[in-house]
Amino acid sequence: MNQSKVIHSVNGNTGKLLLKVFLHLFLWMVFFSLPMLFRPKMGMEPEIGGVPLLMPLPMLINNIFLIIAFYVNLWILMPVLFNKKKWGLYIFFTCLFVIGSFLIHYLAKEIDMISRGPMPFGTPPENPDRAFEFRQFSFIYTFVMIWSISMVYFLIVQLQESKQHAERVHASALQSELSFLKAQINPHFLFNTLNNIYALTLKKSNDAPLAVMKLSNLMRQITDDTGVDYVPFEQEEKFIRDYIELQRMRLTDKTTVNYEVKGSFERLRIAARLLIPFIDNAFKYGVSNRATSEINISFRFDKSWLTFTIENAVHTGGFDHEEESSGVGIENVRRRLDLLYGGKYLLKITNTEEKYSIHLEINLS
Repeated sequence: MNQSKVIHSVNGNTGKLLLKVFLHLFLWMVFFSLPMLFRPKMGMEPEIGGVPLLMPLPMLINNIFLIIAFYVNLWILMPVLFNKKKWGLYIFFTCLFVIGSFLIHYLAKEIDMISRGPMPFGTPPENPDRAFEFRQFSFIYTFVMIWSISMVYFLIVQLQESKQHAERVHASALQSELSFLKAQINPHFLFNTLNNIYALTLKKSNDAPLAVMKLSNLMRQITDDTGVDYVPFEQEEKFIRDYIELQRMRLTDKTTVNYEVKGSFERLRIAARLLIPFIDNAFKYGVSNRATSEINISFRFDKSWLTFTIENAVHTGGFDHEEESSGVGIENVRRRLDLLYGGKYLLKITNTEEKYSIHLEINLS
């Protein structure tokens, strides 16, 4: 990782942290402002040295205690005790905070009484115990709510992290499977191509050196595409044309190959080597030195949709063509289609004693 990427990562993390801090501050301000919305003059009642306070001093003490309780539970008790199933210790510290809430509220009451001073002569007496009980109940209720919110917040964050971890593991497993499926094609493709070149050398064909050069170009392209799931279609189409030209070198006049591309495919990308097993099978099972045969390959584009068809005669002595080639061929392609284009493709395979055809519609967007 270069220096610019490191700086960008640090700046991104700092920005997320600041956003989180501001969000917490905003939520605390909203939460503690709610009582004042119902008593607009509440914040102007208490004074210290003749200066009005934003909120009564006892309320300020209570609020500070609630904030401390929230973050101690969120950052210490939940991850260290609750998350590690140390239930006894967690309940013990929870009880300590509950007891502390009673003590803090009692202290706040004493401070409130001292700050108010003696009641003026002629002021109607009020029931301080009843008022204190009501305020105490309200504070304990608020404490329980804050404590519960911190627990729920921690559990939600844990759930999200677990989900993200599971998604990363799943994505890694899928990527490994895709790499394995793609790697399966290369040795199979190389083996068949080398067999063709070997046949050319046996016949002392002048095309053998050219075939070796084309194979070298194909292998270089495969090496360049290692670790890449998608490539531009024009690049993949050039690979397919070179592969077909390489196959044509060993064909006799009895085999005809029809190849066409219709429509615009600018800026469209396709999974690398996705269609090679279909084409490879057509040349492997659709060519005969004794009977005339024809291989038809077609690419048609309609916006982002590609319709790929390939059709060949069957010269296999009557065995099941699809079952024989499914090892690293058809089933490989099916699985890659499911992983890369799930819900965006239609594959139809027709297999008879005389003809084998494939019709694939796929959305490349």
